[in-house]
Amino acid sequence: MEIETSIEEPIQPSTSKSVRLGNCEVCMLNDAKYTCPKCEVKFCSLRCSTIHKKELDCDGIRDRTKFIPINKFTNLDLSSDYRLLEEIGRRIETYKKELKRPNYKSKHAILPHFLHKLRISANKRHTKLKFLPDSFIRHKENTTRLNFHKDVIFWRIDWIFTNADNLKLVDEKVRESEKIGSVLQKYFVKQDNKVLQEKLQYYQALGLSGIKVFLKAEEKAGNKYYELDISEFK
Repeated sequence: MEIETSIEEPIQPSTSKSVRLGNCEVCMLNDAKYTCPKCEVKFCSLRCSTIHKKELDCDGIRDRTKFIPINKFTNLDLSSDYRLLEEIGRRIETYKKELKRPNYKSKHAILPHFLHKLRISANKRHTKLKFLPDSFIRHKENTTRLNFHKDVIFWRIDWIFTNADNLKLVDEKVRESEKIGSVLQKYFVKQDNKVLQEKLQYYQALGLSGIKVFLKAEEKAGNKYYELDISEFK
């Protein structure tokens, strides 16, 4: 079971004169005054903040599970982790209580019609689908769907670029017949967005042939992954 929580925090300006954030990474004209709590983009004004949220599809909410090096770990981070663990504990207790309710199985065992058909179609393709409870964030975000009339599955793919500070990019409605290399190719060419271009330039320098792609092994103990041979998926 995976639980994700997030609390939106106000963006705080740099108050120390000795701390320089450099130029605004959005307009590249003014000195940066603020840092986005989520993607850490530096910007100078509300206008630039709005632009960066639209271009990077960023909600500005700090990722409370993001790795922080020990030399940058503060008492505020410790307090935040403690509150996160408390929230997880409360959710687990709530979930356990729901499991004991007489009507829980009858309420949650039956999938909506469109998810039931998706599961059947995936089984025909030798893929076993499991669904998280509908209250989970990953369940709400997942847009994988089956086109009933064409009998085609359109998948949602979350790409994590580990060498770009775990940059997450999402492809919605990827047709099942598309090759992995073809879907990835658009990130290995120059991007119109300057911030995104800077984050992806390491990968662009390597090219598709210079990287490895891994698929996370769900429900396996620890962090385990399957390596994909993208030479077969171009």
